[in-house]
Amino acid sequence: IGEENMGRPVAYGKALPGDVVVQVPAAASQAFQANGGKFVILNTSRHATLASGGNTSDVFGWADVGTFSSSSTAGQDIIPVDISEAAYEIPINATQTESQLKLLVGKTCDIEVVSGIQYANYDASTDDVIEIVGYKYYGSGSGEQSLLVRLYARNQSSTGVA
Repeated sequence: IGEENMGRPVAYGKALPGDVVVQVPAAASQAFQANGGKFVILNTSRHATLASGGNTSDVFGWADVGTFSSSSTAGQDIIPVDISEAAYEIPINATQTESQLKLLVGKTCDIEVVSGIQYANYDASTDDVIEIVGYKYYGSGSGEQSLLVRLYARNQSSTGVA
């Protein structure tokens, strides 16, 4: 599913419907950028932390926030986290042609955080955290392509209470 020539967004987020939102305490000093993804994990204190490369089976959901920085005190801020099976638009970490983007649909890849911005790491498949279900092609320039992704079902899980 591709779209083109619409002008790239200034804030990334949910691309396809689905709403199961829970309130979760945020970890200390978490910086969420509007121009990046917002997949989160729960740390050992059960606070939402921006997921980065190396997170595999513990991605909890998508922080439903725009540009937001949590307090320096862990747990002080409560943020909404969407845990539904929705798809989200997320920037891709390198410029791609529309033909290259089409070949990514149906594949899985990793996420990465660079300079505080969460990206789809389209050419890494170590963790396979997200599944690519579509793309947006706004132009051929750097930063003018994005992917529509959802958590890869194998990676959306919880741990037992005991």
